[in-house]
Amino acid sequence: MARFHKTPDSEDHIPDEEEDGIAEMLGDMPRASLSAMVDYGLSDSEIGKYYGLSSATIRRLRTAWRIVTRL
Repeated sequence: MARFHKTPDSEDHIPDEEEDGIAEMLGDMPRASLSAMVDYGLSDSEIGKYYGLSSATIRRLRTAWRIVTRL
């Protein structure tokens, strides 16, 4: 089955190595969900615990989706 790869800026693009299962864990709009959690002021570690993912995975997703933390 061929995979359709979306651009890094698209809502549902997920880096290839993380693709299986992460979209399901983050919901229908994974980029928006992660962005909202960052906007709420949660750390990568806190977001990871909420979603059952490592802080490193959250950091990779934020980097891929260009989501910056707010200080």
